[in-house]
Amino acid sequence: MNTPVVDLHCDLLLFLQMKKERTPFDPLSRASHEQMRSGGVRLQTLAIFTYPKKGSVESGRKQIEIFTHLPERYKEQFAFFKGDELLDYASEKVHIVPAFENASGFCEEDEPLELGLARLQHLHETLKRILYISLTWDGENRFGGGNGTSIGLKEDGKQLLRWMAGKKIAVDLSHTSDALAHDILSFIDKNSLDIPVMASHSNFRSVTEAARNLPDEIAREVIRRKGVIGFNLFSPFLGQADPRNILKHLEHGLKLGAENALSFGADFFCDVDFPSIKEKYKTDLFFFDDFSNSSKYPHILGMFENHVGLSPTQLKGIASGNVLQFVKRIWN
Repeated sequence: MNTPVVDLHCDLLLFLQMKKERTPFDPLSRASHEQMRSGGVRLQTLAIFTYPKKGSVESGRKQIEIFTHLPERYKEQFAFFKGDELLDYASEKVHIVPAFENASGFCEEDEPLELGLARLQHLHETLKRILYISLTWDGENRFGGGNGTSIGLKEDGKQLLRWMAGKKIAVDLSHTSDALAHDILSFIDKNSLDIPVMASHSNFRSVTEAARNLPDEIAREVIRRKGVIGFNLFSPFLGQADPRNILKHLEHGLKLGAENALSFGADFFCDVDFPSIKEKYKTDLFFFDDFSNSSKYPHILGMFENHVGLSPTQLKGIASGNVLQFVKRIWN
């Protein structure tokens, strides 16, 4: 099925930042240009990922610099996504858009919040388009609690949400604790804030028990708010016993009414850059062979068609249509 693919999350920027000799053509990233091109990826969200520790803003700055230089250095391979492009499956170019996986990327833990928000305002004006911001990563920071905690929304998180209102930037729930996700949604509603909601790279906890997967009540809220949910291809979040668990996540999402919300957020990263992940999840298998890099999307869509019986319209929705409709809605 020759349809363009949109992916909501990969860690190519961090991969390039970690070693100067690396290039976006290195297959170790699992999301090299050639892997994306051959898999039909024509719009890739590039996450700006930082740990919530001293130096996070500098790390974020370096990744932003890499992002802004990609279309300049590789004119034939990359282009900034402005929101109204027609994605051509036959094109060599991959359009890119930035997102913050952790708000620590623009605000240090110990600096005045006003300084961090002023920095974010500047980035909002210079980058033109930021698809989403996740307040946290796995642990706790000044904004709230990540998946590895039970901490909810903090005062600085409330101030960040107030800043985000009306800026056409989605809040991402993929790395929130359940408490933080509930608090974010409640705060948005209580204060009538115009903030789109999404889960860029999460599966369903009812299928695979993992803190990074969405409980049904949060998934239903994302769906109700016309957000998108990106399938995460990291094996512990799919379920390590069988790669066909991805079909169970698909079927569960459809059962929840997510036909117009389902998309891809593969979470591709370089294994050797994250030795702690191996220890945390007690596995050497980060990605199944069938889902090992960005070239595998035609195979995955074929699985969805052959084993679940999705129609061409449904397949195009998951591949790109649902995200493009979401972007059109929030950016127009």
